[in-house]
Amino acid sequence: MGLVNNQRAYDKHLLWQGGEGNIVVGDSVVGFRFPVRIPNFRGNYLSCIEEFSFALDGQALDPDKIELVLNGKRFRIGDLPQLFAEYWYVLDVGIIEVLHEGGLQGKHRIDATMKLRYGYSAYFGVCKVVTSKCSKEYEF
Repeated sequence: MGLVNNQRAYDKHLLWQGGEGNIVVGDSVVGFRFPVRIPNFRGNYLSCIEEFSFALDGQALDPDKIELVLNGKRFRIGDLPQLFAEYWYVLDVGIIEVLHEGGLQGKHRIDATMKLRYGYSAYFGVCKVVTSKCSKEYEF
C-alpha cells in the first residue's frame, strides 16, 4: 500500500477571503490584490514552492507582474526558489498583488495553482510534491 494523498482537503484554503481589492497609487489604479494561504496543515519555506501560478477569468497571469506580500516583505514569484530562509507559517495570510492597469471592476474568477514540496516527507531521496488548485470569485 502506497502513500495516500489526502492533501486535497486543504486546496480550498489556497485562495482566501478578505483583503481583495484594487491597488491605488496616487490617483492611479495600478493593479489588484487578493489573499492567499498555504494549502497545508503546517507551514513551509518559500523555496519549497515549485509553482505558484494564477489565472484571471481563465487567462493566465504573467508571473513577472505578480508579487507575494508575506511577513512584512514583498517577493517576486520568480524569486521564490531561492528563499530558503523565509518561512510561511500555516496561519499567516499572504497577499498576492498583480500589476494590472486600471485594476478590476465587478466580479472576476481567480484560479490558483501551487506545487509545494514537502522536505519532511522524503522517501528514497525524493520529496513529496503536492499540487493544490483553487478557484474563487471575488467582487472588486
